[in-house]
Amino acid sequence: MKGGGGGGGGESSFWIEEHHATNNNDDDDDDFTLHNPPTPKRRQSKKLKLEFTGWGSTPLIRFLLSQGHNTTNKLSQFEVSSIVNNYVHANRLIHPIKKKRIVCDANLLALFGKKTIGRNKMYELLDPHFAENREDDSEDDLDDLFNSSDDENNKERKELLLPIVEPPRIKRIGFAAIIPDNIKRVCLKKSLIEELLVKDPLPTLEAKMVGSFVRIKNDPLDYMQKASHQLLLVKGVKQITENNTSSPKILFQVFNYKDIPISIISDENFTEKECESLLQKMNDGLLKKPTIVEFEEKVQALHEDITKHLDRGGSA
Repeated sequence: MKGGGGGGGGESSFWIEEHHATNNNDDDDDDFTLHNPPTPKRRQSKKLKLEFTGWGSTPLIRFLLSQGHNTTNKLSQFEVSSIVNNYVHANRLIHPIKKKRIVCDANLLALFGKKTIGRNKMYELLDPHFAENREDDSEDDLDDLFNSSDDENNKERKELLLPIVEPPRIKRIGFAAIIPDNIKRVCLKKSLIEELLVKDPLPTLEAKMVGSFVRIKNDPLDYMQKASHQLLLVKGVKQITENNTSSPKILFQVFNYKDIPISIISDENFTEKECESLLQKMNDGLLKKPTIVEFEEKVQALHEDITKHLDRGGSA
């Protein structure tokens, strides 16, 4: 066999020496013929079809359940994106060099079918996981997610698609669940508020703050407070000018508490006990429970600021 030709990326051709049986003399020249080998059949990657459990795909529902979320009521794509984003930060899955990429662990590999994904593509990659986005006559949108020549990748993903055990169905009452995973998406920390005070005019700051939660340190002399900290619901922002001061002071108005300065707002994570105490206040009628619509709107209003704050090294 002689040397193989072939340009980059094209079909290769090569020369083979072909001896023809003949009764002619031995001094006859051998014939050389150019042969194009049969075009190899392109390996067809098998499309993994998404199965659905109610409003979401089986991989998505399984991921949410593994993170302790109730999937009986439909979550919006924005809510799911926020949950995944928080999961990425909590598990330090940002690529150490390519900061705009996420390294998928076993849970995210089962969800996205890729070993890495672009951070700005995460919301888009969640599209096919929602039943409302399915098209009856086409599954082309799933090609990028589940068509892969990496057999080991697909095999690992298939092994992760275990049966789902759904939680008991509960009646939808129209209120957002007061649980840590929800509250942390609308809870503003001191360092973030300080950033907002610099970049946002007061009306914009107030629009973001109203309806959010802050964690404050309780007055140690207040014997009515058993815990060291508590979560408060913000209802307003006001600016005052104190005597002998040239710069105005910002105070935050909260329910069932006096106006608070930024200095007593905590920059640490709230505890599960503090979240339970907040829920108890709502159950006792001391605070109004946010509806699902109100909560979603507040999450959307704060998502970009909270995410950028985390990216800059703010506490999760």
